[in-house]
Amino acid sequence: MSSVRFEAPASIGELLAGLANDVRQLIRGEIALGRAELDEKLQRVIRSAVWLLGGALLGFAGLVLLLEGAAAILALSIPIPAWAAALIVGAVIILIGVAFAWSGLAALTLRSLAPDRTVSNLQQDVEVMKEHAR
Repeated sequence: MSSVRFEAPASIGELLAGLANDVRQLIRGEIALGRAELDEKLQRVIRSAVWLLGGALLGFAGLVLLLEGAAAILALSIPIPAWAAALIVGAVIILIGVAFAWSGLAALTLRSLAPDRTVSNLQQDVEVMKEHAR
């Protein structure tokens, strides 16, 4: 014969303690998710910055050589001194560089680094808790 156990219903105090424990575990889980997501995004930003810096250094070396060549061509094609040709080429490159820097700063916003999944999960958790509180 099998024995059947009947448990007494949980008291209100036990239910509240269980609810508090569940909320505590939920908050810890959300904090862990937020940390993991921020770590992942930070690693991506660091990796991208390293590649960007390497590309910028190589590009800069190539640009210096091209600009020297452009200044020499300008000095030979127009009867102006070499220093004046170098100043003209330098001014044009500075204007292009300012435009690039401006567009890069505009694209780098704090919104792109926000922990979107964590915020979404927290909003869902709040909705679930509101529904259960009713």
